Amino acid sequence: MNYMDDMNVVHDMMGMPNMMKKPEMSAKQQLFRDIQIVSFLIKDAQLFLDTHPKDETALSFFDYYNQLLCTLTEEYERQYGPLTVTGVNVKDGWSWIEQPWPWEKEAW
Repeated sequence: MNYMDDMNVVHDMMGMPNMMKKPEMSAKQQLFRDIQIVSFLIKDAQLFLDTHPKDETALSFFDYYNQLLCTLTEEYERQYGPLTVTGVNVKDGWSWIEQPWPWEKEAW
């Protein structure tokens, strides 16, 4: 699945189609930023659903972006390594410590 089409929709929906895409960002940085954006959308939907648990539109929104987050996270972890400890594939050993963590400057 090409997540870029979904992210273009997200960028357009936010009314900032070009603001989120920074040409000076590497592909790794852009993918990480996309994960942050979608994570925020999911958190916002969660807060809404806490008070409107039967809202079908909100449930669909949450489900769609939750699936997109899984796709983005899988893509990031496939290319660059685990984002969180739950992304470690123990078949590869304890890969969590093999490279800089995502929040460390040298990871970029």
